Amino acid sequence: MRRPTQKHGMKTFGIRGIASLLFGGLLALQPTLTAQEFKYQPTLADVRYGKYDRDVLDLFYVKTAKPAPVLIVFHGGGWLGGDKKSFNPEPYLKAGIAVVTANYRFTTGTRDAAPYPAPMLDSARVVQFVRSKAREWNIDPNRIALTGSSAGAVISMWIAYHDDMARPKSTDPVERFSTRVTCITPESGPATLDPKLIRQRIGGDPSVTGALLPFFGVKSLDELDAPDKQRLVADASPITHITRDAPPTFMLYQFPLGGTPLPENTPVNVSIHHPEFGVMLKEKLDAAGVENVLQTKGDGSDPQALWNFLIKHLKPEAVPAAR
Repeated sequence: MRRPTQKHGMKTFGIRGIASLLFGGLLALQPTLTAQEFKYQPTLADVRYGKYDRDVLDLFYVKTAKPAPVLIVFHGGGWLGGDKKSFNPEPYLKAGIAVVTANYRFTTGTRDAAPYPAPMLDSARVVQFVRSKAREWNIDPNRIALTGSSAGAVISMWIAYHDDMARPKSTDPVERFSTRVTCITPESGPATLDPKLIRQRIGGDPSVTGALLPFFGVKSLDELDAPDKQRLVADASPITHITRDAPPTFMLYQFPLGGTPLPENTPVNVSIHHPEFGVMLKEKLDAAGVENVLQTKGDGSDPQALWNFLIKHLKPEAVPAAR
C-alpha cells in the first residue's frame, strides 16, 4: 500500500498567508490575510461533489488558451472546524493556476460528522470530482497539486501517498477517476498521528492534541493501544503510505527546527506543527528516492523555493490577471 482553536492544536494559521510568503520573499511568520482583506469571489461556489452536508467546493477559474493546472486546497482546523473560504487564491490565479477550495466532513459537531477515514475519503473524492470536470472547467487533469495547512496538510499528504483509490468498475462515474496528483505542498502537517511516536520524536503535551480523540472516535488515547486501533492509527498517518511512487513534496513549517523532545508545557499549537515532523517525512521520502524539500523558519533557504517548486511541476501558462 503504497483546526479550530489553539485549544485543539490544529490551527488554520499559515496557508492564508502563503501569498505574502511566496511573493514577499519572507520565510518568517507573516501577517495572514483575513476574509475581509481579499475578495473571495469564486467562479463557481458551493459546487456539490458528494452526498454529505459539507461536501462542497469552490472553483476559481483562470482564463488560459490551454487547459490550466489546478491547485486543490484543504483547510485546516483539526477536522473540527475551518472553512474553504480562508484561502486567498489571487497569486495563483495571476500565475495561470486554477484553484479549488474544498470543505469536507468534520469528525464531530455536525449532522454528518464521522471519524477517520471520513475527512480523507471526502477529500480524495474532491480530486476525482475535479478530474471529472476537467474538460468543462478547462483544467489539465495531469497537472493537479494539493496543499493545505495543519489538518489540511495531513489530508493532502494522505491522498498523495496513498494507493490510487480509483475504482474503474464503479457504478459511480466519479469514483472511476484517479486520485494521483502531480505534487503537494503541505504546510505544518503532522507526519504521523501516532501519539506514542509523537511523544517520542516531538514531545510536548502528553495529550498531543484534543483533535485526535474525535478523529479516531475514542474517549481516551489509551484506547488507541488496542491492536485494531493501532492499525487504524497507522493507516491514518501519511508517513505510513510513502513509497517510491509518492509525488514530489515541498514541506513548509513555520517554526524553527530544534528543541525536541519539547517540554510538556509547550503549547499544543507549537508541538503539533513542529518541523521535526518534516524531518520524519524527509527521512522516509529520501529513503524512497522521492523528490522533496523541507523548509523551516530561519533555515536560510531560498524564500522563493516553494513558488519555484510549484512552477516547476505545474508549468502554468502565465496570464496577466485571473478571469
